[in-house]
Amino acid sequence: MSLRAKVVLVCAGVAGALLSSPAVSAAELEPALVRASEQNECRLNVRTGPEVSSPILTTLSCVNYTTCVNAESTDLPCGPYVEGGEYSCVGADGEQVTDNRWADVAWRAPQPSYVAVSCATFRF
Repeated sequence: MSLRAKVVLVCAGVAGALLSSPAVSAAELEPALVRASEQNECRLNVRTGPEVSSPILTTLSCVNYTTCVNAESTDLPCGPYVEGGEYSCVGADGEQVTDNRWADVAWRAPQPSYVAVSCATFRF
């Protein structure tokens, strides 16, 4: 077999492997977004650390978003989470929630920024 034939055969094999592999959907390529929830009067603080006492960088509303740093799956939006200070707010089901999970968000990269997971709404 000539060198040209070998190159064509290898290229065809690579192309076939790429075509047969599962396609990545557009949703998997987009970063997860986080915003405030209606249950918390459309207010979600973005803080410098995962503590209620950490300085506030900004307050998100129900119409403005920031991007999650960690967005591995829709099962754990914006996760894995950071354990930090305890907070309370109204959860998605309308009930009062106490939690210590914080999501790392990209508000002012490279400065660390965090939001309270149970007080937020996520979009993929």
